Amino acid sequence: MRAPKIAIGIPVRNEAKSLPDLLHALATQTVGPGAITACFLLDGCDDESGTILAQHAAQMPFEIVIDTLPFGPPNAGRARAASMRLCLQVLDDHPDAVILTTDGDTSPAPDWVERSWLALETVDVVAGHILRRRRPPGTWRTRIEDYFMDLHTGRRALDPIEYDPLPSHPSLGGASLGFRTKVYRALGGFAEYIRGEDIELVGRCRKEGYRVRHDSSVRVLTSDRLIGRVPGGLADELKSQTMLNAPPYVPDPIVMMRHYETQAVLRRAFETGEFARASHQLGLCPDHLEDVADFARTSDAFVEWVAPIDAIAQQNVRLLPDAERDLVKFQNLDTAKAVA
Repeated sequence: MRAPKIAIGIPVRNEAKSLPDLLHALATQTVGPGAITACFLLDGCDDESGTILAQHAAQMPFEIVIDTLPFGPPNAGRARAASMRLCLQVLDDHPDAVILTTDGDTSPAPDWVERSWLALETVDVVAGHILRRRRPPGTWRTRIEDYFMDLHTGRRALDPIEYDPLPSHPSLGGASLGFRTKVYRALGGFAEYIRGEDIELVGRCRKEGYRVRHDSSVRVLTSDRLIGRVPGGLADELKSQTMLNAPPYVPDPIVMMRHYETQAVLRRAFETGEFARASHQLGLCPDHLEDVADFARTSDAFVEWVAPIDAIAQQNVRLLPDAERDLVKFQNLDTAKAVA
């Protein structure tokens, strides 16, 4: 199967040290030479990032397009949105085009592009699995990541979605996102948020009824540096968790799993039209459920409008070791009920 026209939006802010690895990763993609155009957006860079891109451009088996933003306060959403506008210019109105995005400090797997566009043959948005280059076992950060992976796996087991099957992952970061271009255009692209533009756009996709897959076969390695480009980003998060002397707090698994059960009931109600039964079970107004169902395009959109994750109070937390034990107990109990 021949790859469609593919453009990759890559925001860059002083990534001179990491760009050679990214360029090598893109040059060795399994889709072959000429299949992709890499659109680099230099966001107020004052290092050698631009020079490195210019030096490598002629040697790469893909086209490189470069644009710049003037120096200013770090704003991940503004830079990513600008890189994607470059992609749209390259793709023009090509009907089958695919638009991907990653980061300047990321190394995609050799089949990252291929697996992304293959996933987009059947869904509208694909979120790749973002992995740190080094994950020392037993550290708080690694345990947090493993906990969220187990929580997400439990979620999809309780509330399966046909086009987002297990094995899956919870990553929603801009280091690996792909869109059907017409979907990205319809949504208006990334919001110019200082951070969190990736999670916001994927959430908007789901509410609008677009199919999102968390695809474990789409993989990238990302930086585990402790000095980042945007305040409050991954680097700051890693730094704070590296310095922890006590267990961190994480979302209470029992509260989360009960919420996933609620979402599963809502999904079945949308698919079967049995809103009265769901309203009785959940204590919700049946007229409200039917009103939301009238404009929700898919069961996922319905679930996101009625019972989104951000409806859970942030104070519902547990210390990580306690949360790990509680999650295992819940899963064991759920398995026992299923067997019975």
